[in-house]
Amino acid sequence: MAAKIVEVIAKILEGLNNNITLDEVNKLLIKNKEFDKQTVSIAFSLVHDKVLSNRVKQKQNRDNSDNIRMLSDEEKDLLGIENSNYILHLYNVGLLNSADLELVLEQAALFPDNSITKEDINWIILISLVDFNEDILPGSRILLYSSDRIN
Repeated sequence: MAAKIVEVIAKILEGLNNNITLDEVNKLLIKNKEFDKQTVSIAFSLVHDKVLSNRVKQKQNRDNSDNIRMLSDEEKDLLGIENSNYILHLYNVGLLNSADLELVLEQAALFPDNSITKEDINWIILISLVDFNEDILPGSRILLYSSDRIN
């Protein structure tokens, strides 16, 4: 199940990278019938929770809202141009915050030179999406057991 969720999140992130709306991505995933509705909804919940929690934190820290993050030439060389643009796009759409961006960059530095792929980046992002050390929003599906049912 976890591998399927990662695949769905990767497709959601890929859709965001291609400037496809979340609604269109949802329709495509359900239309293809590659994944069941429950897996798709869990993946969207993880993405939604992350974006929502980032917005709540931004409102609490308004003094930091004017800051922007640029990648250095070394970071661009490490990631490659395509991956750099991909990460910055996810940062701009709100899926990544500054801490997540730093986490991705730290993890990417552990890879051999120019060997990191989008799939690797998606795995790192998945880790940031299910980070239990951060505040979890009330009603998040992360708090549910696999036996729980949602009406």
